[in-house]
Formats: sequence, C-alpha cells, structure tokens
Amino acid sequence: MDIRMIAATACCTLILAGCTPDAPPTSRTPSAPATTASPSAPTPSTAPSPSPTPTNSPLPDDSFPIAFPIADTLTTGGAGAVVARLSEVAGDLPALKLDLTQQQATLTVLQPDGSVAGYRWDNGEITRVDSDFQYLEQATFDPSDYPLDSLGRMFDVADLRGVRGQLVLQVVEYRAGQIVMTVTSRPESKTVFFRKDGTAVASLGLTSVADITAGIEEVIGNAEEAYSVSLNPNIGYSADLPDEEAGVVVNRTRPADMPTFETRRSESPANSPFAPALIDPEGLARAISRTQASPDEQCSVTIDMSHGRSGPVEDRRKGVKT
Repeated sequence: MDIRMIAATACCTLILAGCTPDAPPTSRTPSAPATTASPSAPTPSTAPSPSPTPTNSPLPDDSFPIAFPIADTLTTGGAGAVVARLSEVAGDLPALKLDLTQQQATLTVLQPDGSVAGYRWDNGEITRVDSDFQYLEQATFDPSDYPLDSLGRMFDVADLRGVRGQLVLQVVEYRAGQIVMTVTSRPESKTVFFRKDGTAVASLGLTSVADITAGIEEVIGNAEEAYSVSLNPNIGYSADLPDEEAGVVVNRTRPADMPTFETRRSESPANSPFAPALIDPEGLARAISRTQASPDEQCSVTIDMSHGRSGPVEDRRKGVKT
C-alpha cells in the first residue's frame, strides 16, 4: 500500500494509493506545529571525530609480547584500559578498526606510509598480529572517544535483542566517512548498532506515533525546509533537504535498525520545499491505520509538493491494487 502526503503552505494532506480515505485529511497549520514528548533529535552528522595525533612511535617488533595483565575482565570494566594500552604501543596512530570479544581486543591502525598494522591483547599479553584489513581511504577514529568500559552492558543489550554466538563489538567505518559501533556475532546472526555514547539505536516501526515522531525528527534534524519526507518499509525514514550549496540536495536516511546517515547529490528539484514542522505524526499514524487492510500491512508514505494541491487524491500508478 502506498500513501502520499502533499505539503501545502498551510497544511499537510494525504494522497492515498491502494485505498480511499474514510476520514478528512490530516492537517496542521504553521501556528500550531505538531508537539511530542520525544526530545528533538540533533542534526545527524557522518563526519568522524578527528583521529589522535601520534605522540610517540610504535614499539619495535622485538618488544613483543608485552605483558599487560588486568584486574577485571574486558566485560567488567577492563576494556578501556586494554585498548588505551594498545593505542599507546601502536604510537597513538589513527585507528581503522577495533574488535572486542569477551577474551580479546584487536586494534587495527593506519601507519604513516599507508600500510596497516594490527595489535592484539589476549590473556594478559599484547602481540603484533597480521591484518587482512585493506586501507582504501577509510575514515579513522580515536578509540578513547567510545565508552569501551560499557562493553558488558552493550553485550547484554545485544543478547536481549537476539544476537547469538560469540559476541564481538566493532568500531569501524560503515559508510563513506561514517564510523559506527556495533555488536554482532561469530558466526554472524544479527547486528545491533550503538551510538557513540553507548546507547543502542532504537528499532523504529512505521505506524506508531512514537516511532513516526522519532524517525521524522532524526531525518529532519534542525532543517526548516524539506523537498520530501518519506516512510518506507524497505529504507525506513528519509528526507530530501536543501543544501547551502545551490543545486545540491542533502538526503538523510534512518533505516529501521541503523543510525541515520547522510548523502549529497547534485539536483535541482522540481518540487517546491515545505516546512516539515507542518507534519503531524499523530494525524499521520491515524491516517495509516485507517488505510491499512490489516494491522501488519506495510505502508509507504511520501510527503511533498509534487501534486501542487492540498486535497487527497488516489494514486493508482505502478500496479497498486485499488
């Protein structure tokens, strides 16, 4: 089922495809924008934090193995100290990847000549290890920016969300320029994404008021204008927004279980922008509920000015069953 909302200068209204609305369209005037108890989401950014400036040289190979016993385990508060020591013996070189299991910590760093070096802590010892990681201009990061001493809690959260097998926390570039922290398993069963402060990325649906509010806030951020906002079972929440540079569109996408990411493309949209504050998540949730044939029916929603009108219309394109 496909639902299209049109944003006009004073209201947002539904265009329905697949079924006909049985109630008046939802609207919200600029003087009374939608309110919600959920906190406003900050403007998402894919730019990683600056990597640390090397303060010393990596230890020579004949220095290894290096004894580094810890009082706690990695999952009970020792991970931060272990990774800090790994960074130190690596000369504080920029990190490309970090892997933490219950027993091991492996840090992969970028050397000044563009090659990659690996360092591993296991059973109280640090060794140099070969790495099959290839440097292809990936973004680097500073491991100290991440709450590694919360490893046990993040493993517990991942377990509650169905991650099965040997748990492993990874910090690595996920998309171009975007560093993410995840907990997955070996063999891989499921992946849970975590924010930089160690909180798990919430799984967002497309029908409840709370999820719609959170999803739209994440892709809109602080933007005051949007060319379109969409909800889609395949991609989650998405917004096309004006960029400071003319002829460029910023797209922010928040998949159901993943952090928001941002891309830019050269385009001059034919549609006029509208104020995303006009979108009423509660009214949108009611409209979706009315048009669903059953509670588990998937819906797609687009909010834009493509039709240049404020009344609901039925869209029968693309073989949509009506």
